[in-house]
Amino acid sequence: MTGSHVYVDFGAVRIQQYLTRTAGLRGHRAASNCLARATAADAVERVAGDLAEVNPEAGEADGVVSLRFPARGTDDVEGRVRRLQDVVFAHLRLALPGAEFHSVWGEGEFYLAVYAHVLRPKSRRGQVRHDLPPVAEFPLAVPCRMCHTDPAVGVEPVADGTRQALCLDCSMRNVSRRQTVADERSPEGRLLRDIGLVPGPDDFTALAALGTAASGRNQLATVAVDGNAFGVFFKALADEGSLDPELRTSKATLSEALSAATREALANATLELPSTAQHERLCVVPHVVGGDDVLVSLPADQAWQFTLTFLTEFERLVRGATADILDRLNRLRAGRRGPEAELPALGPPTASAGVVVAHASHPLNLLVESAGQRLSEAKRAFGGRRASVQWLDITADGPEAPGHPPLALSVLRTANGGASAAATALSRLTRVPASHRARLTEASRGGGPLTAAALADRVGHLDAVRPFLPPLDRLDQPPVSGVGLGAALNLARWWPCA
Repeated sequence: MTGSHVYVDFGAVRIQQYLTRTAGLRGHRAASNCLARATAADAVERVAGDLAEVNPEAGEADGVVSLRFPARGTDDVEGRVRRLQDVVFAHLRLALPGAEFHSVWGEGEFYLAVYAHVLRPKSRRGQVRHDLPPVAEFPLAVPCRMCHTDPAVGVEPVADGTRQALCLDCSMRNVSRRQTVADERSPEGRLLRDIGLVPGPDDFTALAALGTAASGRNQLATVAVDGNAFGVFFKALADEGSLDPELRTSKATLSEALSAATREALANATLELPSTAQHERLCVVPHVVGGDDVLVSLPADQAWQFTLTFLTEFERLVRGATADILDRLNRLRAGRRGPEAELPALGPPTASAGVVVAHASHPLNLLVESAGQRLSEAKRAFGGRRASVQWLDITADGPEAPGHPPLALSVLRTANGGASAAATALSRLTRVPASHRARLTEASRGGGPLTAAALADRVGHLDAVRPFLPPLDRLDQPPVSGVGLGAALNLARWWPCA
């Protein structure tokens, strides 16, 4: 195949869970930095040597490596792929002892088509080569005192001044604070470089304390974000790119633009936080930032401001980056003849979010899992076609699935990023004393929204809850605001900064 390449992709599996396997913020930072260094283009290219080059057609994402080499009929392609996988896996394993990696490969004329039609389907079918951490050979070994996952291999001094038995992976994470913020290739290092603020706190307790006094300064939010319809968009680009060389060559620049949109949306959302202005330091700790995938921690009362700003900014930036390509794609799709060839017009990709609030001492690995579940609920509710958000307050409601439906971003923000009617009504609802809102919540749960409305009328707060009630003459209709009373009372707990 003239001009074709063999593409070999590597990725860290369940990267969010891996980064959060230790309880302390310092360990997360160290692992994130190490991942950034190990998967940096220059580091991987040195390891690959003459076996392959860094793939210039791929985008940029944390924990992902894409390499390529020319396909030649005389080559032992499978043998060369395996040798390449061996050296890259060995490099990644040395840097990240406890992580799980996989690799998948395919051949074709351009990466976008190979990814859409070979690499992604093979990954979904599990046709990948795995590289797993070594298992414990001695079952009675002392477990690691930091992660409680792997056997300890030695005893080291840790941040609190004690000496602890640590596994290889936690030993890698057991570094000084100076080392955890120095690497500009890590998500936090890049964000600090982009916005020029003082680094964030050393631990989650101090991060929660950056909230307002009314928040109690002991609650954190974990926010997981993922893009909507990016797979559909890139598959359409791959399909049409086989016939249109200009679309084919746009993938590399487009991937860079989308990665830049993610980072810019993160920087803008961080800078707009009231806590950022008040403390003039980083109040958001990014754990994962890559492609259209983001995971952060921040004070709970800043979560809605951050989430809505990020989703709005991301949508605006992606719309600008994809406008010309979408125009071209949709003209090609509309030009098809015959009923079977008719394809719907594509819109710009968006993003959805899952938000989970809990005490600062709550294990981050559980928060990450819950935020991922909320994110899945938000995407599923709208078929991955609209920006949306689902949330859970573990402190108030427990760890089970929330009792309210996800909301579309358009319910809470206008098209130009301003406050919607529902957002304005929520801000008014927050002025009802917290004790009264707690009583309204109990009444709504026990007797429904009309029971809560009757209570609100008796205590003089009916006007504040009216936008979240169905029309009195059509009780089967949704509230005019688009937000039910139960969901509104839930949102109001952490809404003051939004």
